Amino acid sequence: MIVFGGVFIWIHLIQQSVDNMNYGAIGIVQALGLLLGPLIAAIVITKRASLAAGVFAGVAVGFCVYVVTATVGIGIHGE
Repeated sequence: MIVFGGVFIWIHLIQQSVDNMNYGAIGIVQALGLLLGPLIAAIVITKRASLAAGVFAGVAVGFCVYVVTATVGIGIHGE
């Protein structure tokens, strides 16, 4: 359940960030960060622990990337 929930959240956030591509570079950075960051974190943690732990780490990294890029986007564009 953790794995499928994590993958669903990851896909949903990528879809949301792709919808915000009209903001230019910050949208591209957000989409790439959400695409690669959680995947890399999940692979690194999965090698050392279990798949569920890797997905949990990927969701945590994805959330952090999303919050940081959204905060920067709000600071730049005011939305």
